[in-house]
Amino acid sequence: MVELINNRKVKIVGYSTEKNWLDQLPNKEWLCAMVVNDKPRRYIDEVINKIINNDVGYVCTMGKQAELVHDLIDEEITFRESEIEKPYLPKHSIITTWDIDIEEEIWFALFAAYSEEIEIKEVVILDMTDGLEMPRVETFLEKIIKESEK
Repeated sequence: MVELINNRKVKIVGYSTEKNWLDQLPNKEWLCAMVVNDKPRRYIDEVINKIINNDVGYVCTMGKQAELVHDLIDEEITFRESEIEKPYLPKHSIITTWDIDIEEEIWFALFAAYSEEIEIKEVVILDMTDGLEMPRVETFLEKIIKESEK
């Protein structure tokens, strides 16, 4: 599913350890809306490293682990900024937000998230719930699309 909402290309990508989900991510001018409920830390760390390395501009975390994942992203950014050898960071600042409420954070990602340094042209909803939250996400996106057609 790829839609255009508020002049932003929107797509859903499913995280999996068995297929290459990274190939589906953009590498500039994008926002990652990460849905996370009950993932082990090692998988969260993998995703954080890969989205930073793919020049994410904004990260919105949502679901049961939203606050934890948000804090881990901020910690990784701070670590990369303070290291002597300076692991990779994009030239722009990475903005992070979180909300347990999935619909609130998706709406925020589509309509309110803004960066002075980059234009957000694409929103990737990264499903780390093994598809459990996707019916809810898809229903909410369909509702937004219908409302925008009025």
